[in-house]
Amino acid sequence: MAKFKFRLEQLLNIKIQREDLIKIKLATELKRLDIENEKLNLLVEENQKQISNYKTLLSCGTPISKIKEYNSYIFKLERKIEAQKLNINVIVKNVDKIRSELIKMSQERKMLEKLKINKLVAFEKEMLKEEQKMVDEIVSYRQNLNLVGEG
Repeated sequence: MAKFKFRLEQLLNIKIQREDLIKIKLATELKRLDIENEKLNLLVEENQKQISNYKTLLSCGTPISKIKEYNSYIFKLERKIEAQKLNINVIVKNVDKIRSELIKMSQERKMLEKLKINKLVAFEKEMLKEEQKMVDEIVSYRQNLNLVGEG
């Protein structure tokens, strides 16, 4: 009996491997995004804390040099926050790109798997037809032998 062989098996395996690599790449980028969001949260918390301290200093009659230091530090924190937001936006765009790539690869893999299943079903139907044909030939041969033996 013939054995089923899918001509595009190697291509399917390559698609599966690529899909797995893209999943790993996506997981890495998502982890990176979490880390960068955590950095942003820390910067925002620090900024809020410093603004609160700054307001306290203003009400206590602190020297102008100290107020300037706080003002400068808060300004630097705000620039860092903006830079971090830009960094996060770049990562988000990269995550979206990788996600789109994964969807495309997944669709291609599913299409090949569906094709493989369809080919397998067609192969099995063909094997059943051949098997039935052989059974019919054997039955016909035996009937002919019985007729020849009786006659």
